[in-house]
Formats: sequence, structure tokens, C-alpha cells
Amino acid sequence: MSFFDHLAELRKRIGRAFGALLLGAVICYAAIDHITAFMWIPFGEAWDAAGMEGEPTLLNLAALDVILTDIWIALFSGLFLAAPVVFYQLWMFIAPGLYSQEKRLVVPFVATSAVMFVAGAAFCYYVVLPIATEFFLTYGQQKNVGLGDVVVKTAYTYADYASYVMKMLFGFGIMFEMPLAVFFLSKAGVITYVTLLRHWKVALLIITIASAVLTPPDPITIWLMGIPMTALYFISVGVSYVVTKPQVDAMRKLEAELAAQPAADDDDD
Repeated sequence: MSFFDHLAELRKRIGRAFGALLLGAVICYAAIDHITAFMWIPFGEAWDAAGMEGEPTLLNLAALDVILTDIWIALFSGLFLAAPVVFYQLWMFIAPGLYSQEKRLVVPFVATSAVMFVAGAAFCYYVVLPIATEFFLTYGQQKNVGLGDVVVKTAYTYADYASYVMKMLFGFGIMFEMPLAVFFLSKAGVITYVTLLRHWKVALLIITIASAVLTPPDPITIWLMGIPMTALYFISVGVSYVVTKPQVDAMRKLEAELAAQPAADDDDD
């Protein structure tokens, strides 16, 4: 394929993925009240756990904030419905550069990608969000100690909290794709477990930076993402070990034979 053929193929795949995303968003917007009620559950639980006064409250500070936020939530939720189609379009874009036996992995790739993305978001929702949200609420309450006549009231807006939740869910969803990405890169011979182990310090630095970008900029959420991401990295090393060990062993054997060959030639002389 020529360069412009690649661009045309990319445009086609992006268009189909975007169409699936819009369809998913329309479906989700029809059930937006149920989706937002589900999203606010960790906030309500953290509110009670932090000992906040009154009912859990999210503020609306502008006329369009709620409706625009609901549209963004619908688009974000539609991504989960459209995930199989999105990953399928990604696969079909890279498929022309693969061997025939590698193209047969399309169904496992699409299914595993979608499952891992949802699993990452679920881990964030059930484990990370309650801890992080309770910490933020409690931290705000503690600011009232020793402030004299000044009172700090913790109040989140509807839009800001929705943005915080979506950013967290998306970040963890992407994070859980790491073992799958390593599997296919190892299968393609791009990386091996030796490479991953050799550069683990660089990987930890990248993980820390990614955690800071994909989560709110505070130490708690950075570590709540960084620790599982580090664990996933070493799980990915194990995945790569299973996939590439035969090739690495064969390469080491070949290098040993080549290193021994000059010595054998000197003995013949």
C-alpha cells in the first residue's frame, strides 16, 4: 500500500470506530440518569465514610454544566459499548502488515482488548475511586483544624467530579491493556522479556509520568495507579517470557556457537 492508501485506510477505520462510538453514546444518553447514578455511588459512600455533614451534594454552577456533562458522560460510556468495534478497527488497520497466522488472532485480540479495558475501569471503580475520594473529602475536612474563624467547606461541582471519574476510569482501562500490548509486541518479535527486564528502571519512570498524566495530580491517585501499573508491568514480563523464551534461547545458542567458532578455527591452524 502506498502512503496515501494508508491514509485512506486510516480514515476509513477511524470513521467506522467513531460511528460506533456515536451509536453507543446515543444508547447511553437514553439511560444517562441510571449511568450517572451508578457513577455517583463511590462519592456517596466516601461522603458517609468521611463523616461529611448533610446529604452527598454536587453543585451546579452554570446553566449548561449538567447537560454538557451528561453528553460527555454519554460519549464516555459509549466508548465501553463500542470498545469491541474500536479494537476491531484498530486490528484491521494493522492487519495488512501481518502474516496469515497472525491475522487469525483477530478474535482473541478484540475480545481480550475489550475485556481488559472494562476490567481496568472496574478495578478503578470498585477499588481506587472509593479510597481516593474518601481521602480528598477527609483532607478537606482536616483543613478546618486550627484555622480560627475561617471555615473550609468541601463542595464538588457536578462537572468537575464527572471529569475526575471519567479520567480515572479511562486511565485504568488503558493501563490494563499493557499485558496484551506486550503479548503482541513479543509475538511480533519487537521486544523480549530480556529487553523489558533490562529497562525496568526506565519503565518505572514512564509509569510514574503516565500515572501523573492519567490521574488527578496528587500523590495518592498517582500511587493508586502506579502500584497496579508496576505489577502489570512485571506480569507483562512474564507474558513476554512465555512467548519469547524459545527465540531468546535460540539466539543465545547461536551467539555461543559463533563465539566458539574462532577458537575452533585457531586450533585447526
